[in-house]
Amino acid sequence: MDALAGMRLLLVGADPRERDAQRAELAGAGAHARTVGNDPDEVAGAVAADPPAAILVIDGDMPRIRSRLDPLGLGGGPLVLAGEDVAGPGEKLSGAPLRRLRAHMDRQNLRERLRELEAVVAGLALARRRELELDQVDTLRRLALAAEYRDDNTEEHTQRVGHLAAQLGRHLGLDDRAVWLLRQAAPLHDLGKIAIPDSILLKPGKLSDEEYQVIKTHAVLGARVLADADSDLLQAAERVARSHHERWDGTGYPDGLSEDDIPLEGRLVHVADVFDVLVQERPYKDSWTVDEAAEEIRRGAGTQFDPSVVQAFEDLGPRAWRPAPSAA
Repeated sequence: MDALAGMRLLLVGADPRERDAQRAELAGAGAHARTVGNDPDEVAGAVAADPPAAILVIDGDMPRIRSRLDPLGLGGGPLVLAGEDVAGPGEKLSGAPLRRLRAHMDRQNLRERLRELEAVVAGLALARRRELELDQVDTLRRLALAAEYRDDNTEEHTQRVGHLAAQLGRHLGLDDRAVWLLRQAAPLHDLGKIAIPDSILLKPGKLSDEEYQVIKTHAVLGARVLADADSDLLQAAERVARSHHERWDGTGYPDGLSEDDIPLEGRLVHVADVFDVLVQERPYKDSWTVDEAAEEIRRGAGTQFDPSVVQAFEDLGPRAWRPAPSAA
């Protein structure tokens, strides 16, 4: 009977004669069996020297042996079975016991194959997620560029805002993933301006109250374009688009949120956006100096801006406020 043909087994037990008798029965079933005493360290040494497919413990401290072979409890290593899991008292390793042993080993093999398949599927899913995310990043860059051309005729403003917002977020302790999401999402803050008429968006003079109300709709319009997405990147972009004009004191728009009710991404982009707009010349305003713009940010702490974000802005200093577009 070759129920165990070619299988490598390790027999563990204190009695050499019992081990040898069991080994002979396993060899008769086609297995390649070795024997070792039941000291956990000795078992671990035998496994390390020549890993078996399964370990059959005739007698020994099963918890200690399992713990010694798998100290982190990760479920790795060979299958470890107690003698009574295979054969009853006085029952020889033949017939039904051998079939039970084979069934245990087959189940172990299936579990290992399942783990391998799960790892492959997880790897494919991760690769696909990265591929989709790269596609999303490209799409978001194109959307940001489209909005930017409506207002600034370059993509430099959106990239500077993204760069500065990400630096502020990192300084406040955001993890790498959150910083990356912010860096990609921040340039979408003015996406909704695509829908604003040029006569209002590019007006060189002061806006009327009615025109200003139209401009304010860009926050909601941009968020609607990005709404209802499963992607955490698009969700971050939606939060940025909707909340980057909210004010710390609750007088901003579109939702009148205040303090920590404003998404952190919006609070970070608000500071970065206002600073960059101030230092740039626009159809409706002259440029400010960096020092003048920085002082305006400081004055807005606790009213327009989150004080902790303003402090992060101060901590970063002038070298970080105005990076070259290529560094964005």
